[in-house]
Amino acid sequence: MKFADVVGQSIVKQRLLHGVSIGRVPHAQLFLGAEGSGALSLALAYAQLLLCENRQSDDSCGVCGNCKKSQQWSHPDVHFSFPFPGKKGERETASDVYTQWREILTKSSYVSYASWMKSLDAENKQGNIPILECRAIIRNLSLKAFSGGYKVLLMWLPEYLGKEGNVLLKLIEEPPEKTIFLLVAEDVDSVLNTIVSRTQLVRIPPVEEEDMVEALINKEGLEAETARKLSVVSAGSYWTALELIHESENPFLEPWKTLLAFTFTGRMEKSIAWADEMSTFGREGLKSFFLYGLQLLRYSLLQPYGVGASAWNAQEADLVKRLSGLNLGTDKIQGMVNAIENCMYEIERNGNLKMILVDVSYQVSKWIKKS
Repeated sequence: MKFADVVGQSIVKQRLLHGVSIGRVPHAQLFLGAEGSGALSLALAYAQLLLCENRQSDDSCGVCGNCKKSQQWSHPDVHFSFPFPGKKGERETASDVYTQWREILTKSSYVSYASWMKSLDAENKQGNIPILECRAIIRNLSLKAFSGGYKVLLMWLPEYLGKEGNVLLKLIEEPPEKTIFLLVAEDVDSVLNTIVSRTQLVRIPPVEEEDMVEALINKEGLEAETARKLSVVSAGSYWTALELIHESENPFLEPWKTLLAFTFTGRMEKSIAWADEMSTFGREGLKSFFLYGLQLLRYSLLQPYGVGASAWNAQEADLVKRLSGLNLGTDKIQGMVNAIENCMYEIERNGNLKMILVDVSYQVSKWIKKS
């Protein structure tokens, strides 16, 4: 894909383009950005730029032989690695599921771990990057480049590398000539420190609201008002915005109303049933759910000033207005925000979902009742 296909991120694009133009291409880079920020999309576009036979000043050409292969995710000098649920004799290395990988990228390069696992029919199985995959990487990168230029290893979510990933250290530190490692992560704390220390960090911020609005209008064909609403509630995640396009109404609204109802009334016995239901959202779904809730809380503080009023549908606007009318104040809202952010931290670290959800409901209730 081309940089032009990536939503926003103009500053990061310019930095990457400048490095290539002056011949400064670090051999190991870690693209770090939250889900939906476009970190994977940027890495894909950057790999295409490196292999392009006719680079432009602001992008790859998109029409040369290398670009055409890259755009079909089939260039022989670009090797992909990613977490997948292993199965002896069938799914032992990433190449065993390249067909599914190309299919999901063809739909959209804004991919979540949950949507990837769903495409593999993983059910409750956890994906990982096993030792056999690490050995396949070493073997693939030892071969000469097919086109005579760069060889690229693009690893998505190195968080799923276990300690076995240390076998890659020597290769990352002293790669063959013109071999580039592009790692795309969401949580740097979950990546092996030994790997992080051998990479150059490229931070990818959330997508700017105006960039998202423009993309939703021009790429997805939405009306300006709808695009504006989605850009607000998706909190900088283009993936979340794309998911919400397919929902007739926001799937997170009713669960938030339920949570607020029993925490405000002190009927905490309902927290267990709520947690049971919410745990079916999965880890990635829950992260999006809580990001949506943080936006609700934020705009409840801003509502008296008329900020963001047009970004919500009628039901959401009513909930924000009612929250604002309770006059919780900055301290209570900040306490609730901190509790939710701690909850998201625990979710990312694979804690027990039901226990985390019950706990956060009690934490929210505590701040509501705080005098």
